[in-house]
Amino acid sequence: MSQQFGIPSHVGWTFAIAAFLWAYLPVLAGADMGNELWFFGSVVAGVGFFAVAVSVSSIDAYRLLRRVSFAEPEAITPSDTHSLVGTSGLPIPLSGDREDEPKTPFSGRPSVYTDWTVRRGDFNSSRREWKHFGEGTEQAEFSLGDGTVEVTAEDPRTFNKKEHTFTIDLSKHVPEPAATFLREHPDLPAPESSDDNLQFAERYIPADSSVTVIGNATQAADPGVVCIEGASESVLIRGDAELARCTMRKRVYWLGVVGIVMILGGQLLAFWLSAVSLTDVLSTL
Repeated sequence: MSQQFGIPSHVGWTFAIAAFLWAYLPVLAGADMGNELWFFGSVVAGVGFFAVAVSVSSIDAYRLLRRVSFAEPEAITPSDTHSLVGTSGLPIPLSGDREDEPKTPFSGRPSVYTDWTVRRGDFNSSRREWKHFGEGTEQAEFSLGDGTVEVTAEDPRTFNKKEHTFTIDLSKHVPEPAATFLREHPDLPAPESSDDNLQFAERYIPADSSVTVIGNATQAADPGVVCIEGASESVLIRGDAELARCTMRKRVYWLGVVGIVMILGGQLLAFWLSAVSLTDVLSTL
């Protein structure tokens, strides 16, 4: 979930610890651990902490969207270089070869950016558990505006990604391109190497719809072509500029408000179901 919603690890751990301590308050007040009803309130509060974490992790990108100057790819000229710019459009692979078009590594869907994880299914007490096995990213260079802007930003912050999750039995036929990808990565199990079940999760920015890009604009090698390359503030968002602004505004404000309401409301529900009060917490301190 952290990878899907773009939550940095330090933000995720901070809110995870805060959520644990917040959920522990009814126990500190004397809630009966045998009575599990109060735990439902803590679950609601925990989801609220996750929503607030998503909101907080999106603030910088949202401010950047409001601050940066947006223009159509054709309107960005070499005189605009060496500064942060924003633009959007339908991505075109720089290779120009349809066979080399960027795709997700396991399902082969058109994509300009994918972060993926692989989990292996293990049986524990007749119950299957999915354990983390591997992860990585796949990124492609592309152009916008009929090649007037080349996008080569490395490791951009990505938002509003699609997700595709599916499972493959290695003892049976492994479809392409998953089979090829597994063979090319010796750290992952090869097709037909065992009877394990692998679960693949791909979170990606589609290459067959508009994308919004923010990055540092420089003069490309070809005259009249601008390159948006790596920068500490580079951002890649699925959708055009208007959809990108709307998406980030919802992440910052809507999720933030909903998260705070769930944190407070969930804790009140937990105390009500546990038949203890906040004054009991204060008396134990």
